[in-house]
Parts: sequence; structure tokens; C-alpha cells
Amino acid sequence: MNPPEPSYPVTSLARTLPLCAAVVIILLGCATAPQDRSSPPAASHGTPGVAPTTVAAEVAEARAHAALRETPPDWQRAREGFESAAAAGSVAAMTQLGWIYEQGHGVPMDGEEAARWYAAAARGGASEYALKLGWMYLGGQGVAQDVALAEHWFEEAIEADYAPARVAWASVLIADAMGGAEPSRVAEARALLETALADGETLATHFLVRLYLEGIGGHPIDATRAAEYAQLGAARGHASVQARLAYLYLEGQGVEQDALTAAKWANLAAAGGDASGERLRRLLDGVLTEAERREVRARAIAWAAAQ
Repeated sequence: MNPPEPSYPVTSLARTLPLCAAVVIILLGCATAPQDRSSPPAASHGTPGVAPTTVAAEVAEARAHAALRETPPDWQRAREGFESAAAAGSVAAMTQLGWIYEQGHGVPMDGEEAARWYAAAARGGASEYALKLGWMYLGGQGVAQDVALAEHWFEEAIEADYAPARVAWASVLIADAMGGAEPSRVAEARALLETALADGETLATHFLVRLYLEGIGGHPIDATRAAEYAQLGAARGHASVQARLAYLYLEGQGVEQDALTAAKWANLAAAGGDASGERLRRLLDGVLTEAERREVRARAIAWAAAQ
């Protein structure tokens, strides 16, 4: 089995749970729910910060993967191989063991044991698993909910300079502020997002636009700054930010009102699968002339072709 990268929700429960998870996700507007995995989310040996493996570890991992390729997989032999590899220092094997216990492959499901292996991997340099642990403890996913421990793991990932963790933790702080808890920490969230954006995390623009447009937690409202972040995120191809930019052009918030430019971004957002962009595209299609619709589509196609 070829292990994919771990995936996490962009937003989750606010730490103090002032709102139910569904409401927080809807308000923040860009969550992806964690899914059951059919293959293990292993850290690569080439991941920065992860120590290289020994020959003994590689041999043990090879035996484990051979056991996984059997039909059906020989989970006991795979687990034993990964345990030997982990004992020899393989961080990838540690993540495989975490996945085995998290999913209950050949063993009873055991979130605490999974967390123990993920923590070992995180300490070995696989920072994405520090982030995974943050989400697990924040939402009580297979482990007892522990807000303080969740924050610890988010901070571990941030201190390891793992840019997605900055966006993730900022989203939690924003969710808290939206629920009335610790609104003063939105400034911390903004700083995390700005750093993450500088590191190439386009998703940060989604939250920066929200902060500057909506004044979450008492954050200063500045439609011009919001539009600048929206233009940046849209230019990098983020569909939900393209939809947000379309609405800004439609309403003239932070930019000069321009229905055709609004329609262009709505078309691109819809093409990227954003539901609000699709709704706006349909709305504008109903009021624009045929010539205007042709121009909008030509502009959207030209933008996409230039990427």
C-alpha cells in the first residue's frame, strides 16, 4: 500500500466548544472532514526533519509492506515488521503503527495507542503528525478530548515550522472568537496566517479576508485589505477565495464595483467546485446580456489558460 499524506479538517471544534462543531464549520466556511483511510498515512523518509532510516529499519519495513500486499493482508506480520522498524528508528514505521491502531487493522481499535505512535513520529520530525494529534485531542477523535494537550501539539507543529499548522491553529482561535471565547487572540491568529501565507499557504487568505471583512473578535475592519488578500488567494487559484472576491466586486467592497469581473471570478470559483461561486454565477448569468456572458467566459478561460 502506498501511504498518502495525512489529511485534517481545516477547522474543527472551537476549543471551549461555545458552538457546536457543525455551526463552527459552516461559519468558517472551508472545512474538510477527516475521512476513514484505506491505506496508511506514513511520513516519507525524505521528509525534512525526519532522520534517515537504518538498513535494519528498511529491511523490517520491506517485510511489513510485503505482508500488506498479501491477499488478504497479513496484519500481524505487518505490525511486527513495523514494530521492528520503529525500534530501529523508522519514523515512517511509527506512523504506520499509529494508523494500524487508529483503524483497527488486525488489532482492536485503540486511539490512545495510535496517539502514542503518532507522538513518537512527531518527536522524530514528522511535524504533520503533531498537527494530526492536535486535531485528535481537540475533537476527541479516538482519544479523550484534552484542549490543553491539543494546543500543545498544535504549538509543537508550529515550532517545527510546519506552515499548515499555523493556518490550522489560527482557524481554531478564530472559531473561539466567533463563539465569544478569547476574542483578543484574533491578533495572534492574524500573525500566524500572515506567516503561513508568506510560506505559501494560500488557504490563509480565506481567513484573513474574513477577519478584515467581518471584524471577528473585534478585529479592525478594512475592506481594502480584505480585497487585497482576496485577490492574492484568487490569483493562486483558491476557489472559495475566488468566490469571495466575486462578491466583493459585485458589491464594490474594497474594490471598484464591476459586475463583469465579479462574474469572471464566480465562473472560476464554480469551475473549482465552490458552491457559493456557482450560485453567484447562475445569478449573474440571469442578469447579464448574452454578449456580456460571452465576454465573461472568454476572460475566465483566458485567466485559466495563463496559469
